[in-house]
Amino acid sequence: MEAASSSGAAVALSAEPGSPAPCCPHGPALLFVKISQGKEEGKRFYACSACRDRKDCSFFQWENEKVSDARLAAREEFNRSRQPSLSHRQNVERLHELIQINGCEEQQFNVKSLLLDIDFRYSQFYTEEDFCHYNMFNHYFFGGKVAQEVCRKFLHEEKGEGVIMVTDPPFGGLVEALAFSFKKLIAMWREAQEEAHNSKEMPIFWIFPYFFESRILEFFPGFTMMDYQVDYDNHMLYKHGKTGRKQSPVRIFTNLSPSTIVLPIEEGYRFCSLCQRYVSSENQHCEMCNSCTSKDGRRWRHCVLCQKCVKPSWVHCNTCNHCALQDHVCESVQVGCFICGGADHKRSTCPHFSVTRRAYQAEGKQRQMKNKKLKMGTIKKPSVKQRKMRVLKGKIKNKKE
Repeated sequence: MEAASSSGAAVALSAEPGSPAPCCPHGPALLFVKISQGKEEGKRFYACSACRDRKDCSFFQWENEKVSDARLAAREEFNRSRQPSLSHRQNVERLHELIQINGCEEQQFNVKSLLLDIDFRYSQFYTEEDFCHYNMFNHYFFGGKVAQEVCRKFLHEEKGEGVIMVTDPPFGGLVEALAFSFKKLIAMWREAQEEAHNSKEMPIFWIFPYFFESRILEFFPGFTMMDYQVDYDNHMLYKHGKTGRKQSPVRIFTNLSPSTIVLPIEEGYRFCSLCQRYVSSENQHCEMCNSCTSKDGRRWRHCVLCQKCVKPSWVHCNTCNHCALQDHVCESVQVGCFICGGADHKRSTCPHFSVTRRAYQAEGKQRQMKNKKLKMGTIKKPSVKQRKMRVLKGKIKNKKE
């Protein structure tokens, strides 16, 4: 995964480091690297895997940076101080006590589930068999081997039959990091399948914006994006009503056959007999593309010159030799996103934006530290007289030349 910067360089998620990664309060950090013209440039560095903003987690460390024992001890103490004050078991005991005091009965569900989430507050409502404190960006179980074994046991029940993974990650998350963790969970589930000599795939529903389709298919080529528009009752934009968007960009990606998934007709979906799947009522079948081609819920039209369907607001530009908005600037039309160059989304929704910003903030912090040392007198700043002498010497040298 790469993210372009204004200097022409890029920040990419590096391969797994050979040595154990340093940890922040959110588990093992991820290793990033700057790339310029296809080559590594500068040092690699570790940053938090879960937080997109360094205000939430300021962890930063160069790959080969030597960290003193005192600093390591202080870091471990800091990480411990950021962990929940009560354990998962203590929270469950408090929940049972509350139920007994109020004389309530625990609600029983016919469907057994296991929740994996980074928000430890769920431990106040779910038992240790129903919830694992988990970071999906680095496949880290905060509860260690015990929690990991709970997950493994759940995935192996009845040889893994009937297991479905439903995931709804933060939309600004790194797709590559998410795919890495999901493949780890799939491998854990597949252990039971190998014992039963099955070659099935674990059914997955990945809820994510449609403009990440190319990135998701890069790691899971067998996935299909459904037309169903996902809304959220507590989201300012992705919900129906006066304050939300008319068309939600959130979709469901799955490895199940689209023909087996029925979408509600009363919500504006219909079955396309040619595609053999349910689509949005506005998504018309294109005979030339032999598919229902719309991605955003609107009716797309076919461009003969581009040999594909495009958004209804786009027109073909002879200068650029492809379709774009009518008032576009030809020099920049090929770059829909100024960060990664993707044509299917804008800079504000780029999945790489947080990575680039994190690198800039790291550099900014170094500059701030340097300025702070200057103020404190750690680094001697040249006096006005010394600076004038340097300028004078430069002028004299130029005259001699």
